[in-house]
Amino acid sequence: MLNLLEKIYHTEIEYVKLFSQSYESDHIIRFCDESIPDMYTHNFVLIKNDYGIDKTKEIILTELAERKKEGCNFLRVEFNFPLENKLLNKLPIKPQIQKYDYMYIDPHEAGELIGNQVGIVRKATSQAVLNDGIEVDILANEPIMGKDFATRRIHRKSEVYRRSNMNLNLYVCYYKETPIGNCEFMLNNGIVKIEDFDILKKYQRMGFGTSVIKHLLNEAKQKEVDTVYLVTDNEDTAKQMYTKCGFKKAGEKIELFFDLGQ
Repeated sequence: MLNLLEKIYHTEIEYVKLFSQSYESDHIIRFCDESIPDMYTHNFVLIKNDYGIDKTKEIILTELAERKKEGCNFLRVEFNFPLENKLLNKLPIKPQIQKYDYMYIDPHEAGELIGNQVGIVRKATSQAVLNDGIEVDILANEPIMGKDFATRRIHRKSEVYRRSNMNLNLYVCYYKETPIGNCEFMLNNGIVKIEDFDILKKYQRMGFGTSVIKHLLNEAKQKEVDTVYLVTDNEDTAKQMYTKCGFKKAGEKIELFFDLGQ
């Protein structure tokens, strides 16, 4: 029987595989999405376990050499074990470091949530709702990513949404028939992952985010799922909302980003 974190780790891998080809060895899984190679979350290396400082350093150096040989301008490395300062001191290139929290909730707690009663959440099973989801995703992410990348990113992801045999779906939040937010919902091995959750800035802090969470938790409950989780970084402005909704921390993920274009 897999424990909670093992289920989360497995689901994270299965999620990325929806968009990327993967290569797995004894120590790593390398993900590559050739259709959008500048999307960091689809192109990275996962170090599977804590192999100690020297072995982890060897793995990272090998991946750095491979990326440089391929002419790539970045290397993104992820792992789910503590980061040792000694490891950073042994690396020839100093990476940017980002820490993320895995947060989870029992969907049966949905009944205790009170969101904005005006908000309506719809699953993107029609092209019209999917188009609304694409529109709101671009609007939500353009200020940070730029319009070009935000557009390429959501159109790449929508290729997966359109496949009826996939276990990943997009949900769109509406206010008076205006799309104001969206969120992914992935069912895998008895656990649900929530990803890419956005509410347009104009409509934030009005209860719409809680309404989306409540709706998705009810969806999970209907599917007899006992755990819903998401990944958030320490600077995520929505983290306070997740905590208020009842999400608890299950573990951490660390990302090392190496800029090779300098």
